[in-house]
Amino acid sequence: MAILKAIDSRRAFRALSTNPVSKEVLSRLTEAAHLAPSSGNNQPWRIVTVVDEEKLNALKATLSAGNYWAKKAPAIAAFVTKAEWSMRLAGRDCAYFELGMAAMAYQLQAVEESLYAHPIIGFDVVMAKQVLGIPDACVLEVLIVVGYPGDPSGLGEKHRELESSKRLRKPLVDIAAFDTWKENLVPTPKE
Repeated sequence: MAILKAIDSRRAFRALSTNPVSKEVLSRLTEAAHLAPSSGNNQPWRIVTVVDEEKLNALKATLSAGNYWAKKAPAIAAFVTKAEWSMRLAGRDCAYFELGMAAMAYQLQAVEESLYAHPIIGFDVVMAKQVLGIPDACVLEVLIVVGYPGDPSGLGEKHRELESSKRLRKPLVDIAAFDTWKENLVPTPKE
């Protein structure tokens, strides 16, 4: 199926161009997220796409040191939700899962647009919410850094290697089973 190719093409690349991404293209990414499924059609995600230079620089100032590469990005999208915005059943809050589906749809549209879309959680949440005017009660779950492919020479050595390395995934047998839970599905502790 063709969708597997798009999913396989989606990677968290870091070598970004500073070339702007048009609002028309960014709107298509948001439209793809908007079409994601949600329980009761609650659509509990909210997306704030930042392209204004002053606002974007203020948001970039909240990034952790390891996300130095994102300072080249011409756009960053903030994905926000709140548990109460969707179904809550037996201790499960659907809003976070649904926001994740919207974020994946956003990233797949980015692949279609020949963009890199790299989700990050390495940022000061309190400061980022202040920069974007997001209410304290809302959850700023993730930022997605968006840009066209750029020159990897500005990346650190480790990140340069990751840009061209083979994609590593766990074997399917370690993450999926048919009909019943298997003991091998329990992840091995990291040392």
